[in-house]
Amino acid sequence: MFRNHLKTAIRLFARNKVYSIINLVGLSLALMMCFFAYLYIQDEYSYDQFHSNSERLYLINRVDYSQDNIDNTRAGMLTTKNIEGISKSPVLNLPFFDEVESSIPEIEKLVRIETNYSSVLKEGKSSFEYTQFVDEDFFDVMGFEFLYGDRKTALSELGYAVVSEDFAMKQFGEVNVVGQELLVAGEPNKTYIIKGVISSAHKSVINTNLLVRIENSYYFKNNQDNRSYNAVSAFVLLNEANQPDEAGKKIRQLDVDYRGPERMNAQRDMLKLNEDNPVVDYELKEISGIYLDPTIPYGRSSSPAYSLILAGIAFIILIIACINYLSICIASSAGRRSEIAIRKVVGARGLHLKGQFYAESLVLTLLAVLMGFTLTQGLMPLFNELAGKEFELSVMANAQLLLYGLAFGLLLTLLAGGLPAQILSRFKVISGLKGKGTHRIKPGLIRGMVVFQFTICLVFITTGLMMRKQFNYISNKDLGFDKEQVVYINGVWGKTHLFKEELAKYPSIVNSAGSTGVFVGSSSFGSTVINGVQHSVRSVRMDEDLFSTLGLELIDVDGIPGIDIADLPEDKALYNETYYNTLKEDTAMFRQTLPQIAGVVKDFHFESLQREIRDITFRKSTTGGLSTLFVKIAPNQTEDGLAAIRETYLKLTEEPLEEISFLDNYLNSRYKDSQRWQKMVNVAAAIGVLIACIGLFGLTGIGMVNQLKELSIRKVLGAGHKEITYTLNRQSFLLIAVSSVISIPISYYLMESWLGSFAYHVSITADLFAFAVVLLVVITLITVTYHSVKVILTNPANILRNE
Repeated sequence: MFRNHLKTAIRLFARNKVYSIINLVGLSLALMMCFFAYLYIQDEYSYDQFHSNSERLYLINRVDYSQDNIDNTRAGMLTTKNIEGISKSPVLNLPFFDEVESSIPEIEKLVRIETNYSSVLKEGKSSFEYTQFVDEDFFDVMGFEFLYGDRKTALSELGYAVVSEDFAMKQFGEVNVVGQELLVAGEPNKTYIIKGVISSAHKSVINTNLLVRIENSYYFKNNQDNRSYNAVSAFVLLNEANQPDEAGKKIRQLDVDYRGPERMNAQRDMLKLNEDNPVVDYELKEISGIYLDPTIPYGRSSSPAYSLILAGIAFIILIIACINYLSICIASSAGRRSEIAIRKVVGARGLHLKGQFYAESLVLTLLAVLMGFTLTQGLMPLFNELAGKEFELSVMANAQLLLYGLAFGLLLTLLAGGLPAQILSRFKVISGLKGKGTHRIKPGLIRGMVVFQFTICLVFITTGLMMRKQFNYISNKDLGFDKEQVVYINGVWGKTHLFKEELAKYPSIVNSAGSTGVFVGSSSFGSTVINGVQHSVRSVRMDEDLFSTLGLELIDVDGIPGIDIADLPEDKALYNETYYNTLKEDTAMFRQTLPQIAGVVKDFHFESLQREIRDITFRKSTTGGLSTLFVKIAPNQTEDGLAAIRETYLKLTEEPLEEISFLDNYLNSRYKDSQRWQKMVNVAAAIGVLIACIGLFGLTGIGMVNQLKELSIRKVLGAGHKEITYTLNRQSFLLIAVSSVISIPISYYLMESWLGSFAYHVSITADLFAFAVVLLVVITLITVTYHSVKVILTNPANILRNE
C-alpha cells in the first residue's frame, strides 16, 4: 500500500513541477535558517558547561550604586548593555580576597586569577600573549581537560606553566610540548617549564592561552597589603549550589565593616543617595552564566537577546514557509476532485485517501529536510563569518542535527497531509465525476496569510534599510580628528622619542607622536563626583606632537587662555569640552578645578558612537610613560611609509615588526558586532522575502482559482487585458496597504530599540517606510505577472461550460 502511495506521490510531483519546487525551496531555506539558529543558540549556551562542579563555581562581583530605586541588578533575557545606575566589577584586591576566603564558611575554596599580557620570546621574535596568573590549586577547581601533563602537579612550582593546544601549535608547531622551555621577557627574563597542555575545544570566558602561578605577577609581588589597588578576580567553590545569595551578603558585610559607617554615609551624601541605598553589594555569578551576562566585564561576553533575535527570525521564516506549504497543498489538492471521486468509486476509504496525502507530504518534507541540511553544510563558512563563530560539526553533531530536522519533517507531514485529506473527504462523488462543485478556500484565510507575509517582509526590509542608514552615518560622520593615513604601534614603552627621531628622516612620514590611554593600549581612569553624580574620567598621557599628528584642536573659552602644547606644564592638564562643560554645572567644583585647566580640547570621538563622549584629561608625560606610537603617512606614499616604519622598528628593537595597524580599521572594528547583525538581518530579510514571494505566487494561484468564474464572466462581457490584470491584482495592493499600517508601528519599535544602543544616531524618517512599500509593490507585481498572463490566456468557455 505504501509503495503504491509513494509511486503516486512521485508522479504527482513530476506533473506539478512548479508547485513542488516552490514547496521544496521554501521549506529547505526555512529549515536551513532553523538549523543555523539551533547551532548558534547551542554554542551560546555551551560556555563553561564542561566543569564538573559548575553549579557550585561562582565569580565574585562588586556592585556599586550611583542611583536610587534600582529594582534589579541582574541581567535579563533582553539585556544587552550595563544596567543604568549600577556598575559591576569582578576585579578586586588581594587583602580583601584573603579575608573572604578565611571568613565565609559557605566557601569551600577560593582561587585568584589576574589577567595580563606577557611578551613571549621565541627564536629572536617576540609576541604578546594573553596570560593568566593563577593560584596553585586553580585546576583543582576548574575542569579544563588536560591533553598532556598532570593537572595535580602542573603548577606545583613557580617556574611551571600550562598552555593551550592552540598556543603550543603557534609557538612550537606541535601539541605535546610538556617539558619544553618558554622564555618570557622581563627584568630579568623569566624561563618557564611547560608542565601541561589543555584542550582548546571547550568554550570558556577564561582565556587559557598561557597560565602561570600568580606569585610571578608584578601586581602580586608589590600589592600584598594594598587594598586600594584592584587588579585580581576570584572564583569561589561553594559548599552547596544554593548558597550564592547568602555568601554574597556576608561578603558585603566584610566590606561594610572595613569601610565603616562614616565612609558609607559619606559616599551616600556625595552621590546624593537615600539612606536605604546599599551603596555597594556583592553578587556571585555562576561560571556557566558569565558569558551571557553583558553587565559583567569579564572576558568574552554576549547576551541571550541575540539568541532570541536569531531564533525569532528563524521561527518567523519557518512560519512563512509552513503557511505557504499548507496553503499550496490545499489549493493543489482541490484540483484533484475527479481523482478523489474515482478513488471513492472503486472502493477507497477515508483511511486510504489520508494515507495518500500523508505519503505525498512525507516525501516532500523529507526531501526538504535533506536539502536544508545540505545547504547548512555548504553555507557553514558563510554563516561562521556572519555570526563570528567557528562551527566544525562532528559526525555525531551532524547526525543529531539531521535527526531534529527529520522529526520536524514528520510533524509537518501530519499537518500538511491531514488538512487536505479532511477537506477533500467532504467532496461528493457525483459532483466530482461531473466536474461540478467548486472548492473555494475561504477568502479571509487567504487574506490573513498574505497580510502576515507582507507585514513580515516590510518589517525585514525597513529594519535592514535603517541599519544601512545608521552605518552610513557612522562611516561619514566627522569624528573630530584626522584618521586618514594614520597607523599605530603598541608596546614601545620608553622608545617613542627614538622612533620619532628616526622616522623624521623619511619624506614619506608626515608626523609621529607617542601617547597612552587614547584609542589603543592601556588606559587609566579616575573618578570624581559632580553635582552628586559620579563621573569616570579617562587620563591620557601624551607628548607635544599628539595633537598635530591626529589633528586635534584646542578651543577658546572664557577665562582659559590658549596654550602651546609644548609649553603645557606638568601640574596642569587639558580638559576635553565635555568634561569642561560638566564641571561648569557645579560652581564649587569648577572654581576648585579651574586653576588646573590649561586649555580645552574640542570634543572628538575615539570610542564607539554607541557611547557618549566621556570626560578626558590630557597631560604631558615623559617617554617612559608612553606605550603607543601614532604615525601619519604622507598621501600616496603608503608603501614607502610602512617600509620606513618596519625599517625603524627593526633598527631600534632588533626584531621584525609583526603587524602595523591602521587607525581607521581599528575604529571600524568597534562596530563589528553591530555590523555582523546587520548582515544577518539583511540575509534573513532576503530569505524571508524570497520565501514570501514564493508563497505569494502560490497564494495568488489560490486566489485566481477562487476568481476564475468572475474573471471569465468579465471577459465574456468584454473586459480587456488591463481590466483583468487590475481585478486580479487589486486585492494584493489593498493587502499591501493593510500590511503597511500593521508593519509601521512594529518596525518603528524595533528600529527605535536598536538605535537606542547608539549615543549618536540617525532619525527614523518616513522615506524608509515608503521605499519599503514601493519595493514590496514592485516585487508583488513581478510575482503575480505569471498568474495575470495565465488568466488572460484562459478560454472562459472552459470555465463556464458546466454552469
